[in-house]
Amino acid sequence: MHPDDSKELFLSRTTEPDLQLLRSLGELADDRGTTAYVVGGVVRDLFLDRRNYDLDVVVEADAVDFAEAAAGLLGGSVKAHTRFGTVILVLAGGRKIDLATARSEVYERPGALPTVTPGTMESDLKRRDFTINSMAVVLNPDDFGSLLDPFGGRRDIGDRVLRVLTDVSFEDDPTRVLRGIRFCARFGLSIEPVTEVLLRRAVKERRTDTVSGERLLNELELILSEDDPWPPVFRLIDWDILSSMVDGWEPTKAVRATIVEIDRLLSGTDGVGEPAPERWLTFFTALLQPLEPAVRDRVVERMSGGRRVRRLVGELAGFERDVLPALSANEDPTPSGLHGMLKRFSGETLLLARAQSPGSPAAERVALYTSRLAGTATELTGSDLAELGIPEGEVVGKILGALLDARLDGEVSSVEEERALARRLAETLTQGKGTDSVTIESTADNAVPEAHEMAHEELLEEQSGAEAPAAEDTTPSESEDGAPVTEREGERGRETALDQASAPEQELRLVRRPIYEVHLDAFEGPLDLLLHLIREHEIDIYDIPIAVITEQYLEYIGFMESLDLALAGEFLEMAATLIRIKVQMLLPKETDAGAEEEDPREQLVRKLVEYKQFKEVAGALSSKEEERRKHFPRGVDPKSYADLEDEDVEMEEFLRDVTLFDLVDGLREVLSRVPERVDVHSVDMEEFTVEEQIDRIRAVVLERGSVPFTEVFSAGASRFEIIATFIALLELMRLGEVKAAQKRNFGDIEIVARVEG
Repeated sequence: MHPDDSKELFLSRTTEPDLQLLRSLGELADDRGTTAYVVGGVVRDLFLDRRNYDLDVVVEADAVDFAEAAAGLLGGSVKAHTRFGTVILVLAGGRKIDLATARSEVYERPGALPTVTPGTMESDLKRRDFTINSMAVVLNPDDFGSLLDPFGGRRDIGDRVLRVLTDVSFEDDPTRVLRGIRFCARFGLSIEPVTEVLLRRAVKERRTDTVSGERLLNELELILSEDDPWPPVFRLIDWDILSSMVDGWEPTKAVRATIVEIDRLLSGTDGVGEPAPERWLTFFTALLQPLEPAVRDRVVERMSGGRRVRRLVGELAGFERDVLPALSANEDPTPSGLHGMLKRFSGETLLLARAQSPGSPAAERVALYTSRLAGTATELTGSDLAELGIPEGEVVGKILGALLDARLDGEVSSVEEERALARRLAETLTQGKGTDSVTIESTADNAVPEAHEMAHEELLEEQSGAEAPAAEDTTPSESEDGAPVTEREGERGRETALDQASAPEQELRLVRRPIYEVHLDAFEGPLDLLLHLIREHEIDIYDIPIAVITEQYLEYIGFMESLDLALAGEFLEMAATLIRIKVQMLLPKETDAGAEEEDPREQLVRKLVEYKQFKEVAGALSSKEEERRKHFPRGVDPKSYADLEDEDVEMEEFLRDVTLFDLVDGLREVLSRVPERVDVHSVDMEEFTVEEQIDRIRAVVLERGSVPFTEVFSAGASRFEIIATFIALLELMRLGEVKAAQKRNFGDIEIVARVEG
């Protein structure tokens, strides 16, 4: 098609609403004495006759000022990214237009993000990756619809070739290697010979080594999100692009069959589970599956894979090691057994398992689980069990698990049968004394039928910390988490942990685990608390005054209990350990002549020093991660990394060394000011709700901008009001409406309003 028809094509292939919008922007540019252009992918897709709803506009002026004027003219709002000279114009109805100042770019080193300076439209087009993306259409009224094409992009589209702009293009930005492969596959282009030489040279010289893993993974995600990802993936493998990014990343071409099967399953009707697996992530895992575990880890590390990618890779290893052999065995597992094996795996892992060997026993069993078993649920709920007289607690969960197993195995099929089974189990289960166990007595009169005898392996779990007496008719095995259990004969192969008894009646013990475990961002275990106290009191870690540290530790635990926080056993164990050490140090030393008795504190010190080292390394890695978050690839919204609406907020200002423990210490200081109530003759109802305190704090902080932590609490407030206020403050922080900042160590904590951008 002759280039002279470009204006006619632009006018005929652009929708009327978009034409009106672009004309308005062109008229505004004319009024302000500048020129506006629509550029990039929308122009390319115009000539490829592909619909593109994204509008990118470049002006040879300050884009922020232009956007604000456009918002006033058209109605809307502006979100600016000053670093890259770009801005988003959000119109009524949610339509978004990306505006940018025409700019030049200089790459200080290969693979680095460019330094951006204002420039002309020609310099702006020259900085782009390929000729097909280096075209612009004028929006000013006199030349509306005219094509600016200094590098022959229109010609290359007609010839169906991909051509790079400069000889150093792949050196400046090696991600263009992946982008070029993607464009060729998406648009049906061939790579121009010189461009192919330059691309292959960049691969051979491992130019991608200069690029961050986040940027590489982002490009891979775009490739794997294509309608047909196999052609670009084939080229990534065939041209050794993957292996140039990570040594040993050489998936066999047999992965093609896996990718095709994944797509077939996703588009089929036989069920892949809910929520549906993420397509590109399943493809990415498929590219890792043929690799050795060490190579998989290298890929994830190099690609800076996030938590979800790392979890999937770990899942894949666990599936292959622990589950796949059982799924491939000749003997069919029971439905409840199959459900128990697969319920912990994500949809992506299960989809990949089906796609790797379609038609195999393993694939058929996974298909059975995802299409039928995964959606199975009991008709009875915890409320229904309460109506049957079963008290709330862990036993309810155990019975519901037993009912689910029975339904999966076809042993119950209606709510009436579930209720009958639940009653039999309820009659069998009676709570024993103490808080750590529940005693179950079974007699010939009330015994549960063998088909349902507890029906759930966790229902017969060995009491935590207790040693079950050995019995001749038991054989050792391992539970799912590796803990030793025993297996009784005649229990249909289910793992149990029955305490053996000589009488016909048997006593079964259930574990009553802590309802709540302490896991906070800055504090996850007793060693964390010890280090916190050691730093707070400036104690020499190698010469711990055990009496002082024990008192402080117990005081802290007592304070947490006063807030009605249940404590995990490990914290209480550490308290007991500290008391034991204190006692040992008080007792007279008994040693052989010439022998030196080990300091009772020495083992604890070793653990603390080792833990402190890991914490310091983790802190150093965390600081590097935070530093890395300040760098963003071109074209990526920084808010997607920082999760900040206000572009002016620096990351280090978001939370300045304020941990939850600092907030708790502040709360303790406020509570210490409240006098003890001694009047026990009357009880006054205190009407304070968290919702009311949220509204009060929100109003105060928004009015003043920032408030000292201690002033958030009303003068003379009761303990009840203080607790409600503290919970309200935490909720506002979770919602992102306020933030905590501490300008210096041990300084006052400021509660600051988050200003929307």
